Amino acid sequence: MPAPNPIPGTPGTGTDPDPGHGPAREVDVEHTTIELLGRIALAALAGAAIGLERELRDHPAGVRTHALVATGAALFTVAGQLDWGVPSGAVDPTRLPAQVVSGIGFIGAGAILRDGLGVRGLTTAATIWMSGALGVGMATGATGLTFGALALVLAVLVLLRAARIVVARVGIGTATLDVEYEIGHGTLRPILEAVEELGGRIEDLAIDDDTRSGSPGTRRLHLAVSTRRDRFGRLEYLADAIQDRPEVRAVYVQRPAE
Repeated sequence: MPAPNPIPGTPGTGTDPDPGHGPAREVDVEHTTIELLGRIALAALAGAAIGLERELRDHPAGVRTHALVATGAALFTVAGQLDWGVPSGAVDPTRLPAQVVSGIGFIGAGAILRDGLGVRGLTTAATIWMSGALGVGMATGATGLTFGALALVLAVLVLLRAARIVVARVGIGTATLDVEYEIGHGTLRPILEAVEELGGRIEDLAIDDDTRSGSPGTRRLHLAVSTRRDRFGRLEYLADAIQDRPEVRAVYVQRPAE
């Protein structure tokens, strides 16, 4: 009597219709899990490196924040590459990383704060967003490319900061603007907005009010404005415009020493 045909899928028969789901598949999955965990760990390390630079500069988003952002981005990217139990090609592995890009933008926006007439936190927001990008890069296995990008980011943060200091010493100066005017005409806000529009940054602001009885009161405003040296002429034009206001009694502008 001839031997029965082997049952498809029986171990040891060599007739498994889907070898990827036999015992050997478990070994592959284990190996892949370790490899993917390694990618996620490298993503956390890359994010922590950027966060360390931010923390040394005394910014609120430091090592933990950047490491967690990079780790989360890597995990989302890895999850997008897994088999979700659907036919091959039905899942787009780029969908989750695409959502990471927009989602981290909201996290970075929380690091941007209004500081008087200026804004601070833009660089920290950019580094948070970049940490997410590094996490995605590590998760895809592009380790060399991602570490190269990390080195470039650190160079930008460290070297260009030093270059910025040098440029600021050469091209940036601080002038003073003193205005004396009668209180009650809404003069302060237009002055501050005009200074901002000409590209100046208010480094110091002092107000001295003299409200003697029987008079509207006099306000003395002192501003220390830092701006590019080629814009000091605009500050003087602004002083002339302020002087034309009827409630203004005196305006003085003093340039820094050359």
